[in-house]
Amino acid sequence: MHKYLLIVFFFSLSALYAQSKEVVAVEKAVDDLMEAMVNANESQLRKLTDPQLTYGHSNGLIENQSEYILALSSGESNFTEINIENQTVDLKGNIALVRHFLIGKTHNRNSDPAPVNLGVLTVWHKKGKNWTLLARQAYKR
Repeated sequence: MHKYLLIVFFFSLSALYAQSKEVVAVEKAVDDLMEAMVNANESQLRKLTDPQLTYGHSNGLIENQSEYILALSSGESNFTEINIENQTVDLKGNIALVRHFLIGKTHNRNSDPAPVNLGVLTVWHKKGKNWTLLARQAYKR
């Protein structure tokens, strides 16, 4: 009986370790995306997002991958600072649901600098070894 419990414990621990490893990978992808957004790094933005991306802004605007990357790389949308708070990652196989608060600053083209305080839900999916952003929806807090 003790051997059986030890085996179950070992497999449970292994599964938990594998899941926590994936959570860390998703969190890194989120961090990398935030850095790419602040730096308007077009190649990183393309690498971290899916070609079928649907990116929902808190004002109702929805962009595809090309529109999202163009808005950031052109300065139309310009994040000067992004901080993430209260992040949770919920794994469902090769899908990760990430919720967090995005607190930061923008200085969009033809606009004054402004604070940003959003609630965000992102959907990531694993393609090969990499997590890519498939969908995002924000709301004003």
